[in-house]
Amino acid sequence: MPGNSPVAGDLHVNVPLTNFSQKYLLSQDMFVATKAFPNAPVSKQSDLYYEFNRGDFFRDEAEERADGTESSGSGFRLSTNPYFAKVYAFHKDVTDRQRKNQDAQIQLDNSATQFVTHKMLIRRERIFKDAYFKTGIWTTDDSSQNWSLTASDPVSVIRAAARTIQLSTGYRPNKILIGRSAYDTLIENDSILARVSGGATTAIPAMVMRTLLTQLLEVSNIYVMDAVYNSANADLSDPTAITQAYVGGDDMLLYYAPDTVSLNEPSAGVQFSWTGMMGNTDSGSRIKRFRMEHLEADRIEAQMAFDYKLTSADLGYFFSTVSA
Repeated sequence: MPGNSPVAGDLHVNVPLTNFSQKYLLSQDMFVATKAFPNAPVSKQSDLYYEFNRGDFFRDEAEERADGTESSGSGFRLSTNPYFAKVYAFHKDVTDRQRKNQDAQIQLDNSATQFVTHKMLIRRERIFKDAYFKTGIWTTDDSSQNWSLTASDPVSVIRAAARTIQLSTGYRPNKILIGRSAYDTLIENDSILARVSGGATTAIPAMVMRTLLTQLLEVSNIYVMDAVYNSANADLSDPTAITQAYVGGDDMLLYYAPDTVSLNEPSAGVQFSWTGMMGNTDSGSRIKRFRMEHLEADRIEAQMAFDYKLTSADLGYFFSTVSA
């Protein structure tokens, strides 16, 4: 007589779940490349922008005017600087056979759109990092800080850096761009914890901590570079070939930038986004789908056209490797 029949394998054939899959996509909130500096939508791929001479505006030249005489006067100098929005693109083909054979959960067109968008966000973040977030770019580089040390006092150091920028430009820095490891070191620093929690060492909710830190450092925004990327070359024979790294590293930038571009206000940097191409958004990006008949496939293509310009090296102060 058969035992405990039917067995479990006779009752159910495994199929993919319809309400869960394992897809690794970073939240767009983790990317800072389109938020940290003001965006200038431009209709042409390349052009010029004006730069006023800072020294002419800060020179003390007004004099007392005697009765019946002319007033003192001078002028200011102008120069121009160029930008050029390079075009970046990436695609994923969805073949007719793939679409006909896919399980409903795969959602090939939607997954392909997410795939190419994610690739472009990583590329833009890394270009942004290379434009602003390394030594040799800003007027001041400070590699002497180690905020993991008990005796360190990052608040005093950052305030001194703010005075340096303000003295040079007249503008007090209002924003911070910081790598994740540097940020974690900063919020665990003893002197900062003493200021924001009255000396207590109990945990503070993350969003509350960032709000308190912006108030303590007298800035309006702190952008934490949370995006990660895989630096390993593609190896189809080894799907586990992954070398993950933070884009932002262990550095911090203190800088001044308005929220929007202006004719009457400087900025440490500006992103020029080419909107003149058909379908481009204000960030210079678009998603296209078009037929590749010779491949019997539809192509999902993401494209971005932008340029990151350092517009004032004096408006930034860079701290490198702050948790050594």
